[in-house]
Amino acid sequence: MKNLDFIIIGAQKSATTSLFKYLQPHPEIFMSSNKEAPFFSNDKFFNAGWEKFASEYFDGARDDQHWGTASPQYMGNRLTPKRIHDQMPDVRLIALLRNPIERAFSHYKMTARRGFDPRSFDDAIAELSKPDALEAARDCMPVLEQGKTNEDESGHYLVWGEYGRILQEFLTYFPKDQLLVLFMDEMIQDPVDTYRRVIEFIGIEDDFVPPNVGKVYHKGGMQQIIPERWRTALKSNLVFRLFWNMVPEKLRNNIRIAYDQKNVKKGSGEEGPSVQAEQMLIDYYAQDVEQLEKTIGRSVPWPEFHSPA
Repeated sequence: MKNLDFIIIGAQKSATTSLFKYLQPHPEIFMSSNKEAPFFSNDKFFNAGWEKFASEYFDGARDDQHWGTASPQYMGNRLTPKRIHDQMPDVRLIALLRNPIERAFSHYKMTARRGFDPRSFDDAIAELSKPDALEAARDCMPVLEQGKTNEDESGHYLVWGEYGRILQEFLTYFPKDQLLVLFMDEMIQDPVDTYRRVIEFIGIEDDFVPPNVGKVYHKGGMQQIIPERWRTALKSNLVFRLFWNMVPEKLRNNIRIAYDQKNVKKGSGEEGPSVQAEQMLIDYYAQDVEQLEKTIGRSVPWPEFHSPA
């Protein structure tokens, strides 16, 4: 069975869905049938083996196409760099990064919208910045609880934005020329240029640009239209469970993603971090951002982390 040619490894809440969808229409690329299909970080998928996974999520793909997937959870899981390297040492990795302060707040909004976090953002990051909480979050992944549709990620707002640390862990196993680091800010400003950089990195030489390049996908809100408790009650219904279990797993994942995108009250909730929270996060991420800049050999496009000249 053919291996992956490239993986978008994250970061979560950094427009990876948009990049995934930009690449889908290219005739020389086959993206997995479901974006949220984390083979290397999901023990069930991984233990079943790549051949079984590929037969389902790459059904219809040709061997002469470039196979790719996007799983932003990979940047939050310490097992994945070694797992990927052991199985696919030649795969190319793409990291799309967002300002870690914005990413943390967006992650919080999504988690609160799903009904997992009743705290204010300020209270959440105050608790999560404690040493014990940080170590626990770095060493474990969120678990999907019985009867829930999504994992509880309320402990991972801070650590999933530690890009310097995370990418260094990947570079322990992969050479730098197999890692492309992009910035969400630059993709928003010039999506065609970002798209072409990805295509060139993958190894495709042509001028094809899909018409959807530049479209924004998967913008989240704060609160749910249908509360999480209603969905939990539905999933406890025996008739619904019997029906749901007959639906193929990849279709179930697509339904979950579509539901989360539509079940949103736009513009509700906190509009941004407080001044105090923002300063706390600048201080928290400063050293990691410095490490990231040294690793990639360029400055990040986040002015909060650069002192005025």
